[in-house]
Amino acid sequence: MKPSKASPIMKWVGSATAILALAAGIGGIGKPVWNRLETRRKIDALLSSESVQLQGHDYWSAWRSLEQASQADPGSAKVQTAQEDLAMEWLEKIEVKEKEGFSDIAEKLEPVLTRGVASAKSKSRQADLLAHVGWSYFLRIREGRYGLDPAGVYAEAVKKDANNPYAQAMWGHWILWNDGPLEDAEQHFSAGLASHRQQAFVRQLQLAALMNGGESYESEIIRVANAIRMEHGAPDHALQHGVFSIYYFKLLHPNRATTRFINAVPPAEHVATFRWLFDTYALDEYNSKLRSFYLSALEEAAGQREEALAGYRLVQQQTVGMSGSLPGAVEAGIQRLSRPQDK
Repeated sequence: MKPSKASPIMKWVGSATAILALAAGIGGIGKPVWNRLETRRKIDALLSSESVQLQGHDYWSAWRSLEQASQADPGSAKVQTAQEDLAMEWLEKIEVKEKEGFSDIAEKLEPVLTRGVASAKSKSRQADLLAHVGWSYFLRIREGRYGLDPAGVYAEAVKKDANNPYAQAMWGHWILWNDGPLEDAEQHFSAGLASHRQQAFVRQLQLAALMNGGESYESEIIRVANAIRMEHGAPDHALQHGVFSIYYFKLLHPNRATTRFINAVPPAEHVATFRWLFDTYALDEYNSKLRSFYLSALEEAAGQREEALAGYRLVQQQTVGMSGSLPGAVEAGIQRLSRPQDK
């Protein structure tokens, strides 16, 4: 007896059954895959938003974007790294609004930093995060919190990464904040610069620390500004604003410290640093006259007599009929440079 051929209709039913079974299998596997893809797309979109917000220094919005990304995938290493990077930058550039304190922000960010210290794979990354934990302590201390030890955390960071730029710069700042020896602070700033990483941040914090110290550090401020110029750095507005006022008392109202201030660096370098700082600095009409006078006084000290005399005469023309210290100082400069030079 010949075997009967399979019924065409039965064969079709069998194929349909197989197709349905396969579809069911794909559906079972496909749903979680689809969910993971959706989660990844959502996180990528939130990270993109955070990046834009960070560029605009909108730290609160950037923080909220990352919180949403963390809720979508609490274990995402990419999101956690972004939170740590945001926390560090926010603490470095922290500004507070009315009815808001440094502590409000520092206490919010610290858990992210300490979590990062525990999970970071490199010693350098651990030290970066630890340094910012110490900085968060400093911010709370300046608002009256006690019992926190920034220097201890900076020391722990330095054990992990000897020349860590954040820890060393923040440690130097902390020493001067507490009126400690300039020499000790300078060792920390020098160590931070030796890392050849985050040079601008180290210099920024060094200048901020020196400016907090007032008149006693004015010559050191010029030395650091000159170093930044020679490192091909760029002056920021805070530096320009803070340094410009120093010249008023040192050059327009000279005293015993004036010569030491002018010679904080070689006088010709002081001229170059002054121009680097203020040639493009926006000033009102009166302060523009002061700038021209200051430059002439520095050129005179550097032996650039023709340039200085031309500058003094220009300011003299601009101050006809004016009263105050400036016209008299300009006239004195012209008289000095108009005398025959000793041979």
